[in-house]
Amino acid sequence: MEQDQLIKFITGNLDENEAKDVRTWINADEANKREFIRLKNIHAFASEGKHKLKIDEDFLQLNRQIKQISKPTKSVNLGSYLKYAAILIVALFIGFFASERRYSFSSDQTNEECNEFYSPEGQISEFKLIDGTRVWLNSGTRIKVPVSFNAKHRILFMEGEAFFEVTKNPKYPFFVHTEALSVRVMGTSFNVSAYHSEENSEITLIEGKVGIKERNGQRLAMLLPGQQLVYDKANRSKLRRLVDTSPYEAWRDGKMIFKDRSLEYISERLERWYNVEIDFKEETISQLKFTGTILKSKPLSQVLEVITLSAPIRFEIQVNPDQKNKVMLYSLKK
Repeated sequence: MEQDQLIKFITGNLDENEAKDVRTWINADEANKREFIRLKNIHAFASEGKHKLKIDEDFLQLNRQIKQISKPTKSVNLGSYLKYAAILIVALFIGFFASERRYSFSSDQTNEECNEFYSPEGQISEFKLIDGTRVWLNSGTRIKVPVSFNAKHRILFMEGEAFFEVTKNPKYPFFVHTEALSVRVMGTSFNVSAYHSEENSEITLIEGKVGIKERNGQRLAMLLPGQQLVYDKANRSKLRRLVDTSPYEAWRDGKMIFKDRSLEYISERLERWYNVEIDFKEETISQLKFTGTILKSKPLSQVLEVITLSAPIRFEIQVNPDQKNKVMLYSLKK
């Protein structure tokens, strides 16, 4: 089947009869599935969160150029393999955009009318607030900014992971509220990770100073640069520690840096970055530890291939044309 036809299927530009023919072709052969996965992963990096996309000449041109590039040589060195792969895709698609929806709503956090900024899974977004503060949203993150937000009233609400470079204003502090925590800022660079699905919330300070409280007002900590607060939402315990801040800054540039992290931890982030579901067929492999760097611009299949070079596991990707693709991880010992 012609690649242009597959691309039109991926971007939603086929009628139902044409789409049915493509689905039949995909399911007819394993090689067809692999080709579809490759194109679908590439397109994920070009997408800008539109519900229905038009055919993009840049994407078609990318496919023509990719055909001329030989596959990278496999290596057991996880870091170096990921560092040099997919240079073309990095050059074309690394970047940011803002996804914004405006509407009125009421929640348990605020009764004010708010603007909502949302970064869908598989994407990273950046925008600037009216006071000059810059905000980056990691995949699957939403921020609610009251319409009354201005240079004097600087409060917002978030769920997910966001990096802030807050414009300094000594008279009017900046507040970030999560499900469990309230962060008070003057003029600071810091990262907040507070996904509803994760047990812990993490506040990591890069520059400046922040004060952190529970939402009920209980004071938790004052952080200095290089410090991180880890807050267990279930038992309300806290841990303040010194950390290497580079992993908490690098994701803005499409890099995932992890040091001695479990495959379970890595998989949760891969699910959001690549908009897939990852299923461990043997629970023991979820605790395998890895150190390395992943580029968001790399196709997921290549990331998984590198991981399997460093551990006794194998993977299968199940293509779901109308849903998220699913990744199954197996132990080679069985």
